Amino acid sequence: MIKKIIALATGALLSFNASAGYVQYNLSGPLNGYVIQHDDDDSIAYFNLRLAIDGVGRPYNASLTPQASEGSTKITRASTYFADNGPTNFHIYSNFGADQMTDLDVLFSRDTQGNFSYSAKYTSSIYFVGGFQNFAGQHAGSVSLRVTNPGLIAEIDGNGGYFIFVTRIVPTFIDANEVPEPGSLALLAIGALCFAGRRRRLKA
Repeated sequence: MIKKIIALATGALLSFNASAGYVQYNLSGPLNGYVIQHDDDDSIAYFNLRLAIDGVGRPYNASLTPQASEGSTKITRASTYFADNGPTNFHIYSNFGADQMTDLDVLFSRDTQGNFSYSAKYTSSIYFVGGFQNFAGQHAGSVSLRVTNPGLIAEIDGNGGYFIFVTRIVPTFIDANEVPEPGSLALLAIGALCFAGRRRRLKA
């Protein structure tokens, strides 16, 4: 019995160590798949996504995984709204296979209960018989934490912490609270004008 407990504990420890240093966020909705990022600097180590392209006339999903032959699929920039733990916003550009060109921007948010969600905007030019056709759309969906695959983490670790064709991009921190909305700016301006007018009347 004791041997079984020790074996289970050892297996759990090895599994934990295999995924230590990484966190995986799963996306559910018209954009689905997962993103694995480092838990220290929030840089993305791997991504595997399926993007539903609206307007094609039939179900069409663009596969977005790291590629760098016959074109590429890469993360080109990253940012984050979270000073603590949270998923990293990212932009992907893909022209892999020479039959599609896709731009994808994904932003994450967190509600008051601590649940994450995403909003995504995309443009895509896809080659069909007769030439390229252009599509654009927006998606939204939910985000959840998942346990990382130890085999995949071992492959990432063996490549210096990033899957092949993934470049380390440390996200820029953006404090959403420091960016007033246009309506807030207008209210501030009106308040400043009223305050200035009141001071002039008092002086008079």
